[in-house]
Amino acid sequence: MSAPLSGVNESQAVRQLAANLLKYEGDRFNAQERAELQAFANGTNIGTKGKLDSLVKLLKKVKGFAKAVKGSYKSFKNWYKNLPWYVKAPLAAAGVGSHLWEIWNLFH
Repeated sequence: MSAPLSGVNESQAVRQLAANLLKYEGDRFNAQERAELQAFANGTNIGTKGKLDSLVKLLKKVKGFAKAVKGSYKSFKNWYKNLPWYVKAPLAAAGVGSHLWEIWNLFH
């Protein structure tokens, strides 16, 4: 287990999360999804449309996100709390925890 990142911005968190998903869960994605994740990891698929845009796109690829975000805010927070370290570390380093309500609310 590597040490958590510190002081990263959203773009860096997106890149690290994409790289971690490829490394630790890459075999559960099809070729097109792996290519999209690789583009995120390379920084070539990171959008500038709005706050948290790229991060939300990438979160949709995290196991359990769709179900968690459809449920109550409490269940969404529990999902986030129980993420594996390689998913949670880049998110925590970028301060995503303070935006959970905003992310959850995008889908409600």
